[in-house]
Amino acid sequence: MREENENYIGEDNTTEIVKRYEEKLNQSKSIFFDVFEFENIIDFYLSDDNHSRTKQAIDIAERIYPNSPEIQIKKAEYYFVKGEFNNSLSLLEYLEKFDSQNYELYFLKAQVCFELGETQKSIDSFDRAIEIGTDDTIELLHRVSSFYLESDEINLALRYLLKSYQIDKTSLAVLFDLGYCYERNNALDKSIRYYNEYLDLNPFSASAWYNLGIVYTKLGRFDEALEAYDYCIAVEPNYSSAYHNKGNTLASIERYEEAVKVFADLSELETDNPRVFALLGECYEKTDRLDLALDAYNKSIVIDPEYAEGYYGIGIVMAARQKLDISLNFIKRAIALDPEQYDFWLGIGRVHYDMNNIPEAINAYREATTLNPNEPDAYLALAEVLLYQEKFQEVETLVDELGNKFDSNASIKVINAAALYLSHHQKEALEMLRDAKRIDPTSIDDFFSLVSIVNDDDFVDSVKSL
Repeated sequence: MREENENYIGEDNTTEIVKRYEEKLNQSKSIFFDVFEFENIIDFYLSDDNHSRTKQAIDIAERIYPNSPEIQIKKAEYYFVKGEFNNSLSLLEYLEKFDSQNYELYFLKAQVCFELGETQKSIDSFDRAIEIGTDDTIELLHRVSSFYLESDEINLALRYLLKSYQIDKTSLAVLFDLGYCYERNNALDKSIRYYNEYLDLNPFSASAWYNLGIVYTKLGRFDEALEAYDYCIAVEPNYSSAYHNKGNTLASIERYEEAVKVFADLSELETDNPRVFALLGECYEKTDRLDLALDAYNKSIVIDPEYAEGYYGIGIVMAARQKLDISLNFIKRAIALDPEQYDFWLGIGRVHYDMNNIPEAINAYREATTLNPNEPDAYLALAEVLLYQEKFQEVETLVDELGNKFDSNASIKVINAAALYLSHHQKEALEMLRDAKRIDPTSIDDFFSLVSIVNDDDFVDSVKSL
């Protein structure tokens, strides 16, 4: 996330000007304001997306100041806001002949050219605006970078941010946006550098600590991420997103007890957020506190009776308690609410399997593989079910269809090896086990769990010698 900047100047004064303007309109009195006041009036209506009032103000201003370049630029801006980019550009290029030193003209022209897909002209116009600008160069450069950043042109934004940085290495706005842009570009070490430079100057920025936590999380530097989230919360105790990220980070590294505390605190901040209670329920579930997990999941569906994750969580708790019929009903409810959720199909597949509903389990796992073809768990579950059903050829076919997709997954190779062995292809099974062992030396033990009885002593010796 980017840090919010409130740069609107003279809001009260502008409101007063607009009030006087509208009073004169309503009273049909003659209207006279200076050019600067008209600019403020037009800006007010532009920001309010009131196109009819914008056009009316421009028409009145043109009658009073027919030769004003400022009013004409506002007219070009009006065209721009309406999406009439060609009209805007035509007017700006006409004005350029008479007013080639107006940096606001080039600033607007750059934006218009960008919208027309003329990126190089956009860059050239921005560069011209900066060259002739009378305002602070840093401010102009940052305006340009902000435009490109908001347009999701990260590399172009970086171009102007780095120019700003070379002029002034202490600009907070520039440092923050450099950190953000490098994060977006996945240049995470550079992102950390600029966020830290920002925090050296402004250590009480909750947003910067939060963003830094995100970057550390992406790098797998979880302790540093947690520390950053802690600083964020210390600065702003109600920063709920920091609690979310801290709790999720703790859960991802299986520190569930700590995650419980974080999500419990968050539930007091977001009392009406079903997701928070579902996350809390999941952490209770991971620590075998099923009663508390069930209570948290129930709270999530009380808050939102259509919250699928809550029903799924209840279903998983019931499965853990071996109440499979009840579990099945709740997971079916979750799927009805969100039929494209991979985890739901994986979960209902497991319940069906435990209930010996083998065809239903196979169908569920196949649906899961369709929804998320890049996740191996459903393929593994499907292959294991097929193996236990002695459908060895189907296991081999499934693995063949995967090709190299999960070539680094030892478990899939072990299941395939089991199918090959049980279909009397010992040589191929041995080769598959050799591949599995290269990936994970402990995976061989899984083979003997899948194939509980191996009567071929020579094969056993060969496996041991791999």
